[in-house]
Amino acid sequence: MSATQRWIVDRHEGDVSVVEIDGRRMVDLPRSLLPTAARGDDVLSVTVEAGADRAVVTITRDPAATERDRAEARATIDRLRRRDPGGDVRL
Repeated sequence: MSATQRWIVDRHEGDVSVVEIDGRRMVDLPRSLLPTAARGDDVLSVTVEAGADRAVVTITRDPAATERDRAEARATIDRLRRRDPGGDVRL
């Protein structure tokens, strides 16, 4: 059986990484389980292939998804700034 998840790295705290899983929950993982190049806000594609005697988990950085998320965040910030008549929004 195979399943795919979307993880987003929230931050690293020493040897621990805080990761959002499928937009639903946050979990703490050993940083050593993630790709060494994984940084905060990176999107990770996680595939789990589970069998009777073992499960194989593959965690891959997804630079294209990361850039799409960042572009969407920038667009949201720009939209909020245009709607802020007093210039009070500072992000």
